[in-house]
Amino acid sequence: MITIAVTISAFSLYGYIKDVVINEIGKNAANTSMTIAEFIEQDLDSYKKLYDTKEYKEGTYNKVYYDKMQKLFNKLIKQTGAKYIYTEKRVSDDEIVYILDGKGQVLGVKEKMSKLKIKTYNNEAPMYSEIISDEIWGPIISGFTPIKDNKTGEVYGFIGVDFSLQYIQNILFKVKQVITLVSLLVIFLSSIIAYIIFQRVIDREYVESQQKYKSLAENTPDYLYILDEKGHFIESNPQFETITGYSKSDLINKEPSNLILEEYHRIIDNGIEQTRKGLTTRNDIQIKKKDGTILDVHTTLFPMNINGKVMGTFIYGRDVTKIKETEKMLLKAEKLSVIGELAAGIAHEIRNPLTSIRGFIQLLHSDDQIHSTYYQVMLEEIDRINQIVGELLVLAKPKKSQLVKGNIEEVMQSVITLLTPQSNLNGIDMFIKALDPIPEIDCEPNSLKQVFINMIKNSIEAEAKKIEIKLSKTKDDFVKIMIKDDGCGIDEERIKHLGEPFYSMKEKGTGLGLTVSYKILADHHATIRYSSQLGQGTEVEICLPIHADLKKHS
Repeated sequence: MITIAVTISAFSLYGYIKDVVINEIGKNAANTSMTIAEFIEQDLDSYKKLYDTKEYKEGTYNKVYYDKMQKLFNKLIKQTGAKYIYTEKRVSDDEIVYILDGKGQVLGVKEKMSKLKIKTYNNEAPMYSEIISDEIWGPIISGFTPIKDNKTGEVYGFIGVDFSLQYIQNILFKVKQVITLVSLLVIFLSSIIAYIIFQRVIDREYVESQQKYKSLAENTPDYLYILDEKGHFIESNPQFETITGYSKSDLINKEPSNLILEEYHRIIDNGIEQTRKGLTTRNDIQIKKKDGTILDVHTTLFPMNINGKVMGTFIYGRDVTKIKETEKMLLKAEKLSVIGELAAGIAHEIRNPLTSIRGFIQLLHSDDQIHSTYYQVMLEEIDRINQIVGELLVLAKPKKSQLVKGNIEEVMQSVITLLTPQSNLNGIDMFIKALDPIPEIDCEPNSLKQVFINMIKNSIEAEAKKIEIKLSKTKDDFVKIMIKDDGCGIDEERIKHLGEPFYSMKEKGTGLGLTVSYKILADHHATIRYSSQLGQGTEVEICLPIHADLKKHS
């Protein structure tokens, strides 16, 4: 629309300029002829001498007289300060000065000038008109002024000044070129303006869209970040830094590879590719916080549409770590429930015959000293079976724990005393240290003693040279027990399975020791965390609530 308007305006401007040029040239012709006439009237006698000659009256060509007339007009024109010099080569000149008699007939060179179709005016006012002649002369613009006798008022003739339209057309052609150039420039500028306006509309829609999404993002409890078309980080909501620890400046214009665990890169890359097609994808992945903590996250990737075009990708993430942990706990609880039901059904059936077998072996052992070694091995194995049955019975829906006030430092000290002979036998340095005054907690001391024995025995069996136990109190009213050794360590993949029934790294282990320990800690609303590296040792962190009604330590 702008281009059409500019084109119409250009044509209108050209028409206007054309009229102005023609009018101005016509007025100039009339004014020039009038000025010449005024000078002739002042020296009318000299003019009459030329006018009264026979040659001019008859209109025949006389070179001598014509030259005199031309010199006169040239002199007069110079005296008027006219800009143009006229010569006798009238046919090829742009400007022509000629004389007409009182009847409007051309005087001089009649044989050539007679072809002109001249329209004359006999009034006193200088006038001009557009005249169309034959092909030789072409269109001209003329101005005419009568030559009068100042005394009698008699009109002796007319002065005419012509401008050919070829001259005018040359001027207009140049004007037209300028207008065309200006029009093209205006069209070009109009296109730029239109583009700028269009871009501003898009930018405004983009800003409005961003504001809408920003309002939504800032009020959601989950994190949200935005990638551009190339998959680079450009924006995030406040919860993003709260949850991941990364600020916008940490990731700006970068791919979020540091955030997402490597095994999930392909899933995210595929999701971004799908958003470019306008599709939404959902996946469960794991991310690594800035401090190295791993989080389970449910992500939704959906396109960022601006004016119907996909300009980037929104990645919405919900922390489901606790949900995943709850699911794992429920699954483990189901396993324990199944094992408990199984144990409840068979434990008593096994323990009763074991009691009889053990009694008879002891009786035979006292009467047969020759095979004493064999009897001793059988008794030890029966005791081991009895221990396993006891552990199974713990899992078989035990009665509700009776919590009392207990001193964890004393419980741990009794465990150290119990296991010191075994640690000395293996050349292990073992010591306990309380970093803070440790208050009494709601617990079942004997059950916790069983847990601590299991943990420390595992460190002894891991060929540790030093076992360090630290007790401390946290700000949120929990007692933290840290058991650290420099043993062989545990593979990261195996740590995930610790506490599962019948999962053991020992050659003769059943895996029930840790299962029972986990069950006891769960009954105390406690948490346990393993940290280990192969060849460097293991660190076990147990957090027990001081009061039984406290939630688990985060």
